[in-house]
Parts: sequence; C-alpha cells; structure tokens
Amino acid sequence: MASIGEELRRERQRRGLTLEQIEDVLHIKVAYLHALEHDEFSRIPGSVYTKGFIKNYSELLGLDSRRLVDTFKNRMGESLTIPKRRMVSKEQDKNDAFREQELIEAPKQRLTYESRKAKRQKTMMIERFVVGGILLLIILFLGWLFFV
Repeated sequence: MASIGEELRRERQRRGLTLEQIEDVLHIKVAYLHALEHDEFSRIPGSVYTKGFIKNYSELLGLDSRRLVDTFKNRMGESLTIPKRRMVSKEQDKNDAFREQELIEAPKQRLTYESRKAKRQKTMMIERFVVGGILLLIILFLGWLFFV
C-alpha cells in the first residue's frame, strides 16, 4: 500500500500538474506540498493544518480525502471514531420510561456560490423592509409631534 505522499505525488504527476499550479489553486506553499508528497509531516506547522492540506490536496486530485486523512490520523495515533451524542427522545414507550437513542449528526453541506448569493439577497430584502418600517415610524412620530 502506497503512503499518503506517494499517492498524492503519483496522482498529481498522472494529471500532469506541477506543484506551482497546485499552489495557485489551493494557496498552499510549495514547501508544504513538497513535505506532504515526501511524508515529511513534521515540516508543516501543526496536525490541524496537515489534515486540512491533505484533505484539500486530495479533493483537488479527485482522491478519497477521508481515507487519506484517516490514514494520517492513524499514523499520528489520533482517534478515528465519530463522537456520538446521547439524546433522550420525548416519546415514551410502553413502560412510561424514556428511551435513549444514539444520534450522529450528518456533516453539513457547504453552500455553493449561487445559494450564498440567493441567501444574501433574501437577507438584504428583509433588511430593507426593516429599515423602511423604522423610517415610516420616525416620519409618523415627527408628523404627530409637529402637527398635533
């Protein structure tokens, strides 16, 4: 089984990309990309950054980022388990006792550019209505103050 760096380097070379091209897209220094490809993770300033770099780099190359990050975590001795939350359901069973269910939250989907733009337009429209309502109240108050 190939190491993380070998797999990243092989896929980058297969696609005909240079480290400089990857740097332009991901905004990760060439020195860090070189360290990733040679499994020199100690040259990167922290494991959080390393995991992020591996994830972004592998997603750009079309590799399984979750598997590569889990491989890195395993190599560093980090836990691979997903934390679970215990929640008590409000539904009661036959014995009038509360049942406990283990739930795992699904990962949140990233917003696309179009959905961000639509959300911002909706927010701006609401803001305009609020500002307009406040201005209307100010005008009514001033009218009442000066004409009554």
